Amino acid sequence: MSLPSSQRRIVLARRPVGVPREDDFRMETAGIPRPGPGEVLVRTADLSLDPYVRGTLTGRDLGHPPIAPGDLVSGKSIARVLDSGAWVVAETGWQEYAAVPASSLSPLPAPLDVPRTAFLGILGTPGLTAYATVTRLMRPAAGDTVVVSSATGAVGGAAGQLAALAGARTVAIAGGPEKCRIAVEHFGYTAAVDRHDPRWTEALATACPDGVNGYLHMGGGAVLDGVMNRIAPGGRVVLCGLPENANEVGTPAVLPAGLLMRTRAVVHGFVVYDHEDLRPLFLRKVGGLLAEGRLRPLEDVHEGLGSAPAAFRRLMSGENLGKVIVRVSHG
Repeated sequence: MSLPSSQRRIVLARRPVGVPREDDFRMETAGIPRPGPGEVLVRTADLSLDPYVRGTLTGRDLGHPPIAPGDLVSGKSIARVLDSGAWVVAETGWQEYAAVPASSLSPLPAPLDVPRTAFLGILGTPGLTAYATVTRLMRPAAGDTVVVSSATGAVGGAAGQLAALAGARTVAIAGGPEKCRIAVEHFGYTAAVDRHDPRWTEALATACPDGVNGYLHMGGGAVLDGVMNRIAPGGRVVLCGLPENANEVGTPAVLPAGLLMRTRAVVHGFVVYDHEDLRPLFLRKVGGLLAEGRLRPLEDVHEGLGSAPAAFRRLMSGENLGKVIVRVSHG
C-alpha cells in the first residue's frame, strides 16, 4: 500500500476550563511515523472518545500520562495493521496513522459476529465497566431496584440491560424527554426520570417506591443527592463518574455520612483498571449476549477526524446518545 506524504493529527491547543471547547484543540499536519523496533504502523479507522481523556488534560487520569499543550490527544481506536491487514484495538491517539508496539495490540476475532466498533463500546472498556459494576459490586437480586444515571451513555446503556437480565427493576436517570424515551424503548429500562425536570426527585420516588437497592452514579452532585435520599437499607452505590469534578466546574459531589450510617449502605469507588481480571469472562458472556441479540448497543458516530473536538465537547457536556465514535477512515 502506498502511503501519503503526511497525515492529520489533533493536539491540545490549551488546557480546557470547564467543559472542553472545540478551540481547546488544534489540527496539525505531520509526517507518517516510522515504526521502531518491535513496532508496527497502523491506520486509524474508528476512534473512541471517552471521558477519561478529560482527566489526561489535567493530569488526573490514573491510567494515562498527562497531556500538555502541543501534545497529541490520547485515544483508543479500531485500526488496521498496514503490513498484515489485521484489525486490532490500538492506542493511536487522535491521528490518522500511528506507530505502536506490536505487543500492545488486541487483535479482533475473525470472523466477526458483531460490528467491529463494539470492541470500543459494549465489548470494550465501557462494557467492562458496566459488567464489573453490575456483577461484582451492585450484585442485584431478582426484584431489586437498580438506578443508573447517564443511563443512555456507553456505560449506562449496557449496565441497565445487564441489571435487567439479572432480574432487577431498572430506572434510568437521563437528561431530557428524548433520552428518557430511548432509555425505555431502546435499552429496556422499566422507567426513566428526566433530571432536567424541576420535580425529578418526586418522579424518582414514584419510580422507586421501595427505595433504591443499587445505584450506578455517573452524574452531577445534585443527582447523587437525590438518589441517595432514596437508598434502601443495605443498598450498594458505585461511584463511576463525576463529570463536575472532571470538568472542574461546580461544587464537588459529597456523600451524606449520616444517611450512610442509618442505611448501612456500601459505597464503592470504581476504577476500571482494578477489574481487568474479569475481561476474559466479560468478553465471553457479554459477547454471547450481544451476538444473540439480547443486548442492544447504541453508537453516536461522527464522520472525519476533524469532528473529534466537537464530538468530545458533546460527550463532556452530556449531549451524546450512546458510545461516541469518530470514523477517521473506512479501513
